[in-house]
Amino acid sequence: MSVIVNRLYNIQSIDQWQHDRTMLHSSGIWGREPVLQYLADEVIRTGDVVVDLGAGAGYPTLRVAAMLGATGNVIGIDLSEAMIASARRHCHAGNLSFRLGDISQPLMLVDEYADVVTGFMVLHNLRQAEMCRTLTEVERILKPSGRAVFLTMHPDAFESQWDLQFLSYDLSALKRYRDAADKEDIEIAGYARNIAGGENGIMTVYHSRRTVLEAVCGAGLMLAEERDLWIDRETATRMFGIGSIGQMPNTPTYWMLALAKSAAAMNGHADVAHSVISEHRSAIPSSP
Repeated sequence: MSVIVNRLYNIQSIDQWQHDRTMLHSSGIWGREPVLQYLADEVIRTGDVVVDLGAGAGYPTLRVAAMLGATGNVIGIDLSEAMIASARRHCHAGNLSFRLGDISQPLMLVDEYADVVTGFMVLHNLRQAEMCRTLTEVERILKPSGRAVFLTMHPDAFESQWDLQFLSYDLSALKRYRDAADKEDIEIAGYARNIAGGENGIMTVYHSRRTVLEAVCGAGLMLAEERDLWIDRETATRMFGIGSIGQMPNTPTYWMLALAKSAAAMNGHADVAHSVISEHRSAIPSSP
């Protein structure tokens, strides 16, 4: 993870990620904004304790802090010293703090610390083993009634043939991905154009849906809800111009996962376990 983080999030690239600039490219528009709205509407309550993993330069974390009220608290954790320094300079709230740390290693937080754990565009920067360790830590620090909400690249994103000037991936890497019998952990580099000017280097370490859900289950968590997030033509035209669109994706580009502790992990919390299982079952469509 440290190699990818140091390559993408460093003192040379910091201008592209500071404050609200992180919201002004595709993953902000079609990913972070919808997930922040979901958190505000359906997950976060006044007074909650939130841990934001891979907080970067801190702007989404600042937005979360505004949802919590004065009695809440949010901690943003990131491996990049440049990002943490920027977050501390630009993102200020009485209930907000940032820590330097590797989210794929044991976190310096007590068991059942957080009501909510978030991660914006971080799971796909982790290799499979790192993702498994991260989710195990999520389960440990999450309260029995808590939720973990992650935004990541959709497993089907690179199955689509698309041509967008504001979001592009290396053609040789895409060919390697499409030709591979085992696609797990293949790195696909690219760039994302910012509405405010400039480009952000990006990287996806591919994980299949099955791999992600096996890691979730292995960590003692379960999928409570998921949402496919699409790049739509109307918004893309308004934001980047009609000339930026060669061919639209025919698959979702981003993926939101809402996770809860599994029944086994909530042994001793029977009432909470029953409630979570009921919500989990109601969130899964029945077979036709």
